[in-house]
Amino acid sequence: MSKIRRVGDELKRSRNQIIKDVIKNNHDFFDHRIEDRLNSHQSFNSNGIDEAFFDIILEDENDDCKPLELLRTEIMNNGKIGFDTTCSDALKMLLGDLLLECVEKEKTVALKKVLNWIQFQLAPINKVKGLLKDWNYEKAIGSDRSTPKWNGLTGNSQAMIRACEKDDFWMVSALMSFRVSLTDQIEDTFRIDDSEFKPCESDVREQFKNRFTARNFFTFPLSKRKYLEKANDILHHYNSFYAVSKPAYLIARAEKENKSKKFEMDVTPYDPISEAFHNLHIARIQSFRNVEYRNKFKTVKRESKEFIVKMLDRCENCSEARLFLLQDYKIDHYFTDAMIDEMPYPRIEVAVADKHEEFVAHDYCQQILREKWLQSDVTGEIMQWHSSKMYEKVFYFIDCVLLYPLHILMYIPTVFCGGYPKNKEGYQRQKTPEGDMEEETQFCCGLKLIRQSWLHLSFPINRFIANTISHLLFLIIIVLNSENPEDEDKKIDPDWYDFGIIVMAVGFLATECRDLWKRFKGKNFSFWNFFGISLYLILLGSKATIVIGYVLGCGEEGIPFGKILADCKLDTPDEHGRNSPVVVGYSFLGIGITMSFIKLIYFCQIDPTTGPIAISIKKIVKDIVLVTVTHLIFLFSFGLGIYYIMQATNDEKCEEKDRHMFRTPGDSFKALFWNLFDPGKIEQLGCKSIPEKAPRYLGMGLFFMFLLFNVVILMNALIAIMNSTLNAVNMDKIKQWKFARTGIWLQYISTNLILPCPFNLIEFLVLFVRFVYAKCTCQPKEQKNLRKEWNTARYMSLVEKLSERYRIHEEDSDKNDITREDIENTKQDIIHALRKSYG
Repeated sequence: MSKIRRVGDELKRSRNQIIKDVIKNNHDFFDHRIEDRLNSHQSFNSNGIDEAFFDIILEDENDDCKPLELLRTEIMNNGKIGFDTTCSDALKMLLGDLLLECVEKEKTVALKKVLNWIQFQLAPINKVKGLLKDWNYEKAIGSDRSTPKWNGLTGNSQAMIRACEKDDFWMVSALMSFRVSLTDQIEDTFRIDDSEFKPCESDVREQFKNRFTARNFFTFPLSKRKYLEKANDILHHYNSFYAVSKPAYLIARAEKENKSKKFEMDVTPYDPISEAFHNLHIARIQSFRNVEYRNKFKTVKRESKEFIVKMLDRCENCSEARLFLLQDYKIDHYFTDAMIDEMPYPRIEVAVADKHEEFVAHDYCQQILREKWLQSDVTGEIMQWHSSKMYEKVFYFIDCVLLYPLHILMYIPTVFCGGYPKNKEGYQRQKTPEGDMEEETQFCCGLKLIRQSWLHLSFPINRFIANTISHLLFLIIIVLNSENPEDEDKKIDPDWYDFGIIVMAVGFLATECRDLWKRFKGKNFSFWNFFGISLYLILLGSKATIVIGYVLGCGEEGIPFGKILADCKLDTPDEHGRNSPVVVGYSFLGIGITMSFIKLIYFCQIDPTTGPIAISIKKIVKDIVLVTVTHLIFLFSFGLGIYYIMQATNDEKCEEKDRHMFRTPGDSFKALFWNLFDPGKIEQLGCKSIPEKAPRYLGMGLFFMFLLFNVVILMNALIAIMNSTLNAVNMDKIKQWKFARTGIWLQYISTNLILPCPFNLIEFLVLFVRFVYAKCTCQPKEQKNLRKEWNTARYMSLVEKLSERYRIHEEDSDKNDITREDIENTKQDIIHALRKSYG
């Protein structure tokens, strides 16, 4: 027989005086119940009496709720509560622990019962109401306004945070439904403070749309020694942020916030999907700012991504998915109004900016974007691209190449009229009264060709093809410039292809700079964007350097500037000297030519076969850059060390070919660098005849260490990293390819610049003239305000449906041992048995 644990002995261990008092004053009710629980070994901790007390309340199924009624009576009769700080704190701890116990043991029914008891039985007591106000609100000195506190009963409640962490919708919803009117102006409820990572919610200057007008980026707080007023408890704030990012919290709060709202134009709803995107964005930023907690923020990123994708999965058709993608009520936290108005599907733009590959590669997103990619901006007609055979696509591309000048020529007049008239919904043929579709207007052969040529560039895919053709023509001009077939000896004769490179490079650079400006405003930078800007700057810089070199070189020969082309005979770069700007310009021109052909990889990303290869190459280049940094550290450290050691040796007794190669720092770096590809030549440190043996052997030791670190360790580490990168790409190469392709699609879908390079310079010139004219005449800037077209009521109705479908799906998922269907079946069986027994 085990020793019976007596209630009196255990009562001394209780850490809450109110629990002690209520058990002592009602021992007839509590003693045997507590003793039963203690003897059944349900609790082994030092506060077993407290846990047994909470279990009695949680497991009470009677309608009279006698344990809670006895506790309420004790609170009313206790004269110290409300006056004595210790007793008041004991009550706060009791209520907090009771709610937390309900959540930890997942007693949803008991939690609702306790919340109702607090709301309707306990809170009306005057001293309790006063304590709730003191616990949860405070007044600043000299102010009559009460502000919430976050260390009371309802602010940052541990029960609320744990319910969110458990992702239990019903418990979170029950806690959010709790409301107590403390004064005429204050209504207390459970809430979580996530303002530390979301300053944009309370400070309008932190919102991205206002950064360029309200924020100064050149404040330099580090240089000016601006310090924080107090240290931030990042883990504490993270727990709150993690709680509000859980789907249960997002859906429960949406139901609470939107219940009494009428969705009109100026009303912003609480959208759980927009909030999930925003949480993903914040977690992505904070993972870089707080690297110590990167894994924790990655958890928020992963779970937010899963929730967003699951909500999109709940859409039943493309119509719902399109509405899902059209609206995002936090879009102004990422982009400016001008950018938002150019976006066909803002939510996809947000997903691309935050690298949400699963969402972008989702079937619905890809289907809707593919339709937009093949659809005319004017008529809404859709090309039959994917249903066409390969030879038909090749023939179409050849047709685009041959008619390229005609397509450009037909659109140029439209530039001066403001571009294509946009038709967002697309052209829809109307039905006749008989129910048949109305016939399209018929044109003769010539007018039809003119109309098709004019509409050709209204298709985003055709704009991409036109830009590809322009780049191919650019490469042809570069090849002609390299061959220089029309060159005359001993004469500086610039040919048309020399000017063609400059004009086309300026056109491409203008497009890339505009894209960079958009990406900078959206913090969505692209490798290929930086690559393109670097490429065209190198080409233009090299051409400018060559011209300057010719002018300076011919000027040294005494030839006037106006007669350089006619009289100067210094035609080749080597005639200007090895340090001439002409030589430098030609060297950089070679680099630019190499980069121009590498740019073809960018266009390969559109193809499902070559696209994953292009993505793998880009990721491997990043790995090589990271390893190169380490290699350069070893190169400079060992190179300088071996150089200074070998200065102490005298290799005059060695033959010329056997002398060491570390005579200058440059020679030292060069010798070590090329040893990376052909390692192990010890003869580079001189012959055995060198009398200074110790320095030579010490240099050999450093040379051995360099080869060990770089050839054996670093190179193998690079190979392992590249293998890991390739394996990661191959595991989800289709998803990554779709993500990369979407970036290209959006670049041509959401743009008001139609013409390819170099004809886009005409569009830039027209836009510049209009801008200057508008500024000079003080014309107000036109804003389309795409958000005015959003149907908030229809969208929020969809969100409610998706939320309900999401809850049902999660309840019936494989992770639950008992599904919702099992519960319903059991319920029906019980009802049937009761009817049979009483019938």
